[in-house]
Amino acid sequence: MRITRHRYTVKPEYVAQNRQNLDEFIAALTSAAVPGLSYRIFLEEDGQTFLHLVTSQDDPSAVITGLPSFKKFQSELLASDPVATPDQVGMSLIASSGESFR
Repeated sequence: MRITRHRYTVKPEYVAQNRQNLDEFIAALTSAAVPGLSYRIFLEEDGQTFLHLVTSQDDPSAVITGLPSFKKFQSELLASDPVATPDQVGMSLIASSGESFR
């Protein structure tokens, strides 16, 4: 299983646009129906920091980066001059309790 965490902080005036871009991206990714892929996006308490948690059986990067809505999200995010640029961290699951949530 592959687990990746992406985290970045946007300026307050860009939050609404980022959320709209993410809604479009998630709709397209859901339509792609990639088996074994879960893509969750969280907004931290500061209201500006986004955390993406991706779990998959295989490497989903080709599917994700091939979506026009992802390209739009990514290019507009970088053009918005984020407070903290996106970082990426690979992780390994070592323990779990309960079922996954939606």
